Amino acid sequence: MVILILFLFGITSSETLLAQRISFPFSGAYDEDAVLRIGIQYSYVNARYILNLNENWSTTGIDYGPTNNNTLPNLQSIRSQASHGMSVGLPIDVRITDNLYSTFSPNFVFINNSSITFTGVDPEIGFIDKRMRHTTESRDGSNFNSFEFPLSLKLRSDEKVLKNKFNRYRAYLTGGTKYTRFVGLSQEYNEIALEPEQANPLLIKPGYLSWEAGVGVEIFFTYFKVSPEIKFSQSFGNVLDKNHALNTDNQFMEKLDKAFVRNIQFSLIFQ
Repeated sequence: MVILILFLFGITSSETLLAQRISFPFSGAYDEDAVLRIGIQYSYVNARYILNLNENWSTTGIDYGPTNNNTLPNLQSIRSQASHGMSVGLPIDVRITDNLYSTFSPNFVFINNSSITFTGVDPEIGFIDKRMRHTTESRDGSNFNSFEFPLSLKLRSDEKVLKNKFNRYRAYLTGGTKYTRFVGLSQEYNEIALEPEQANPLLIKPGYLSWEAGVGVEIFFTYFKVSPEIKFSQSFGNVLDKNHALNTDNQFMEKLDKAFVRNIQFSLIFQ
């Protein structure tokens, strides 16, 4: 909430914004003194679930009958594997002071391979990678795409010059909160709940909040600025939707108590 107030304050209180001092990427000479800076962001996301299992998770297997490929008797382990994702975003920086900016960076995650792996004792049966979409005929599900809305503060160092005495740079720290919203998840879950044969997906809340923190460096060129950035984030609470109707007879969800989403994100930001 404090970050949102500062973001709005940076827009409404600046006199130079009234003079239309807005900097767009690749639109001409880069304006370091612009109050509003709009850019393009490309990110690689390494994500995983942090799991808390119910005490009796290993006492029974998962049995939906011989014709269902989601059957997995005699569980050996339940764990999350690191997944790889990609996103593209539109970062918007608002100048508060020369060293302090508020940043709003809406982005779209179009590759998301996060899963929870249920492994059986019998090596011939193998394992099931459980995701947010599943059918009774398949052991490999898929996930929903999502929009993310990070709101953060950026604290920049004073300007420095690289050894070549041509490129300038500023290091910075960033931190704030992020809201994630999955596209089409609620509608599809509700449609599945009306069917007599349920696919028993991994039930994740349609939206959740995370905190995030990171570091980066702004490298200035004549016509643009590029910022390599790395950020760490984790959801504030449990992302499992334990109250959804699809939890009924969902033997996968019965094994899980809580799950938190933890991400490491590497971005290239062009402004």
